[in-house]
Amino acid sequence: MKRTSTRAFFLSFAAICVVAFLTFGCKPSENPDGSAESGQTGAVDEGAAALESKDWARAYDKFSDAIAKGESDVDAFYGRATAALEIARGHYSLAQAAATNQDVKTGETEAGKADEYFQKALSDCDKVLELDAKFADAHFLKGVVAQYQGRWEDGIEAFSQCVSLDPQRADAYHHRGEIYEHIGDSMNSSVDFNKASELGYSDGTESSADGSAPSDFSDLNYDPDEGQAPESEAEAANE
Repeated sequence: MKRTSTRAFFLSFAAICVVAFLTFGCKPSENPDGSAESGQTGAVDEGAAALESKDWARAYDKFSDAIAKGESDVDAFYGRATAALEIARGHYSLAQAAATNQDVKTGETEAGKADEYFQKALSDCDKVLELDAKFADAHFLKGVVAQYQGRWEDGIEAFSQCVSLDPQRADAYHHRGEIYEHIGDSMNSSVDFNKASELGYSDGTESSADGSAPSDFSDLNYDPDEGQAPESEAEAANE
């Protein structure tokens, strides 16, 4: 199986997160006469629709509205976590571009905003798991955040929890394998890559990253006056 480079493991999770959320289902509750209730559930439905259209800011606001009105269920918190992750990814991309251009001030600002929304995603995932300890998607999302931030042990733990609850989750095995590969654990990375492949994982279904991604989130804070950019000259020559 073709393995993803450790320099390109920050993949596009938009499709994964949206599909995971929508397949879980935000269904409007009904009154005894069969009509849908308005108010809180409507905000959750609007948040789900915004996720489907990739309007992350609107989705985040709608799920926040639902939670503020008392709709403190799995749908609301997981939907907001999904939106927060995508908002964080947007700021992360801007920080990455600024780092590439050695625009330290912009890079630090965008990295800070990314981290803020990564933390919001983690907080909402914890709320989901308080409500449903067996919600595998919440563990997967926590693993994604940990991988972005270079928290390798936390990422391994999160993806391990995910596959413990959902042993058929090929993408979780693959991402855990990426972390193992990055930290030099070739035996465990090989096991996870093989398991992901056995379950039908294909790199082409997710990856939209290029080889210029930093090896972990902390690389965005590098000082261009103290060393070269995160991507080495050798890596650039091989592209």
